[in-house]
Amino acid sequence: MKFHEQSRYPFPADTVIQVFADKDYFLEKYRLSGAGNIQLLEDARDADHSRIVTQRDVDIDIDVPAFARKFVPDVVTLIQTDAWDLARKTGRLNIRFQGVPAEVHCDMTLTGHDDHALLDLRFSVQVRVPMVGDKLAGLLARDLKTKFERDARHAEQVMGKIADRYR
Repeated sequence: MKFHEQSRYPFPADTVIQVFADKDYFLEKYRLSGAGNIQLLEDARDADHSRIVTQRDVDIDIDVPAFARKFVPDVVTLIQTDAWDLARKTGRLNIRFQGVPAEVHCDMTLTGHDDHALLDLRFSVQVRVPMVGDKLAGLLARDLKTKFERDARHAEQVMGKIADRYR
């Protein structure tokens, strides 16, 4: 299943890309969103690229039908990788779900527009379960959209604090 989302940030794209390469941004955003057991697994950055890998426990925010209950627990551990080409302002986000046969891949593009930046996200949700995989992918996509909307509010709040480091 594929879907598309966008976020707008009230900062220049050159500032936002630096924030997206800062581990503190992710750790604080996840804390505010209610995630548990937040861990930084990797933080690598050079002049051209960044890669941040985190792990966290999140609640599933949607009602899961009975057929999917054995595949989707109430709380799931996510391992998320955010990798950016800082000069091109393009990135890739990958999410693995521990104990759930699903993956999320997302191509990200950040563009500057006068006084703000626009983050374009193109998601793909894949579930490796015969016969019900597409239905499960739809459920996970709905849950991701719910989290994305909630996290966007926290992201802007945290970005406001961290952006000062890069202006």
